[in-house]
Amino acid sequence: MNIYFDEAGNSGQNLLDADQPIYVLVSHNFSIEESEAILSPLTTDSEEIHFSKIKKYPKYQKPIEEILNNPLINYDRIKIAYYNKKFALCAHLVDQLVETTFYNNSLEYYEGGLNIAFAQSLYLQSHLLESKSEYTELLTRFQKMIRTKDLDSINHFYEKAQEIFDNITEDGEKNFFFPILKSKDYIEEILESINKFSIDLALPSLTILSDVWSKREKAKIKIIHDDSKQVQFWKDFIVFLSKDITNEKIDVGFDERKMTFPLQIDSVELIDSKHSIQIQLSDLIGSSFAYYAKNILLERNKEDTLAKIISNTKLAQMNVHPLQPDLSFFEKEFKRDKSDINPLDFLSIKTLDKRDRFDESYPK
Repeated sequence: MNIYFDEAGNSGQNLLDADQPIYVLVSHNFSIEESEAILSPLTTDSEEIHFSKIKKYPKYQKPIEEILNNPLINYDRIKIAYYNKKFALCAHLVDQLVETTFYNNSLEYYEGGLNIAFAQSLYLQSHLLESKSEYTELLTRFQKMIRTKDLDSINHFYEKAQEIFDNITEDGEKNFFFPILKSKDYIEEILESINKFSIDLALPSLTILSDVWSKREKAKIKIIHDDSKQVQFWKDFIVFLSKDITNEKIDVGFDERKMTFPLQIDSVELIDSKHSIQIQLSDLIGSSFAYYAKNILLERNKEDTLAKIISNTKLAQMNVHPLQPDLSFFEKEFKRDKSDINPLDFLSIKTLDKRDRFDESYPK
């Protein structure tokens, strides 16, 4: 089964980009004929349809509304991954720093959603509470440390971490923050494993949606993706996760947060969108959702005319796969099942078993 992917709001490893706070990956399984029919209300002088080129013209608002209200715009045919990038950066910080600290001290990290609790709490501190300027500065320095990996950026980050820790008065908050500070003991090990796209969102969103498609369709999928340097960068590793990591299908993770390995991906093909009406449809759907999410969901400009139009279409009512803060998480009960498999244990064991192939596929 061919699935057509395109992304919107990709700013690489700058997850604090003020102009693009949302990342969206959209995927669909429409044929050429279906894509042409869906896009038929829209006529432009350009050989290629791009949301970024038409969004500013009022004459295109009605056609966009018609397209996004087409009866075929539904979850059965379209899957969307939607990421709040600042929250995603919080999740990366705890995955890189807190998880490593927990692992080196023989403590559980993923069970019971502890990793999510850390990310949620960090986001609250950096976005909503009085501490937001201090914690946002911490995130800024973390991002720079990951991107540059030099001694100055390391010292800069941990100076801010120590300053925040010293100013915390509540014991509970100190206990929460301490693993971030403690990660300095392991920072060389952490940064050694980092590559230029380690905190980019292309790989996790692509694997999540691929897993969703293969489970719902009970079939392997062929990924056809708009040209992307990030996907090209990870392509061999995606093949490893799909072909080599294990010979039998197995669900890995905790509670409902499970992914099937090997990934049920037959192939990954990158193409120029000007040659594919299906990719152009992906662009319009994904960019429309990102525009709506930025202005309405994040309340950047709730009076924006086009954003308001999109908010009243079928697209805005669809189920999506989000990575975003959710306060209801703290009321959720996580129950351990005997079938649960720690994803880090699984990946470490399997990559060691296939060390040669892993070393060939994992980009440095």
